[in-house]
Formats: sequence, C-alpha cells, structure tokens
Amino acid sequence: MSENTAERTGFVDAVTGRPVLRHPRTGQLYVTKKGWPHFWGRSLDAVVVLVVAGSLIAVFNALVQSFALGSLSITLQTSFWAYAGIAVGIWFVVVFLYGMICGRTGTLGDLAAGMRGVRISDGTPAGAWLGGWRALCWSFAPLYIVFLILSLTEGSTSGGDGYTEKFTAIDLRSGLALGMPPVPDPAADGAPSAGAPVSEGRHP
Repeated sequence: MSENTAERTGFVDAVTGRPVLRHPRTGQLYVTKKGWPHFWGRSLDAVVVLVVAGSLIAVFNALVQSFALGSLSITLQTSFWAYAGIAVGIWFVVVFLYGMICGRTGTLGDLAAGMRGVRISDGTPAGAWLGGWRALCWSFAPLYIVFLILSLTEGSTSGGDGYTEKFTAIDLRSGLALGMPPVPDPAADGAPSAGAPVSEGRHP
C-alpha cells in the first residue's frame, strides 16, 4: 500500500458516522471532513485572499493615481504591463503568505469549518514553504474551481484537500478528535467486532 493511500479500519466515527481511516506511516487514526463544511471553509479562504489582495491592490492604485510614488507613478500610468505586473505580484504574494499560514497553523476557513489539512502518510501539516506553493497552485482559477468541486463532493477518501492525493482535510470536531473511541462499521464487509482492539489516534 502506498504511503499516500489512506487505510480503512472497518470502524466509523461515533459522532459523525464517517469512516475512520489510518495514516499508513504512523498508524494514527483520523476522520475526513464532510464535503459541505470543507467547501465553505475553503470558500471562506478564497474570500479572505480576495479581500486582502484586493485592498492592497486598491491602495497601490491610489498611490499610483495620486503620484505618491513619484516618477514610478508616471511610469506605471504609461505602462500597462508594468502596472499589471505589480498588481499580479501583489496577488501572488498574498496567496503565498496565506498558504504559508495554512501550512503552519491553519486558516480562517480551517477554523470556521473545524478542519485541518494534513499529509495522508503521517498526519503532519504541509509546513509554511509547501503550504505557500500549494496555495499558488490553488490560485489558478481552473484548478481552484476543480479543487472546490472535489471538496464539495468529498473527492476520494485519500485526498480531499489539495491538487494531489498526498493531503486530506481531517475533521477536528469528530468524535475521534474529541477523544471518543470509534465503533465498528456495520456496513463494512468483515467489520471487526465490538470488542476488537483498535488503536486510538488524535491530531493535535
């Protein structure tokens, strides 16, 4: 089994009823986030980036129009490509910085939806650098739209939080995350009995 493939346990979460999965490298258990909360959480992230980047671009435009930047303002007013290049640069810087926050501590969307993006292999976050680059990939409209649709429809069980199958969004409000033991899945073939042992795992 690949280290990026979630391992099913035959158990479900006591609160959400969703399948309990296991990180293949560490054996730690987790529950993925449902589609709708995941979708709206990432939509909130998109709104935050749009507001922050839009505000900074508006400030930049005001500085250019008021000639507050001196000779640079004249250059930017006469060169569309120079103006557009700086505006696009502002956008990507905001996206990258927000992605760094996502990779380290989680975003406003994560907080609102009660989820956290982690590696499937071991349950660790992406980290600031990788988080920033992942956010840049999300910022391209076609990929971001696909990403949002996948989060809404829950995508695969192994990758619901990114443009690859290496990451997933775990549910921080699941019974498992709150310390409740999982229960056998009655619908699973060969489901373990109620007394079968299963290692409990929680994410920080």
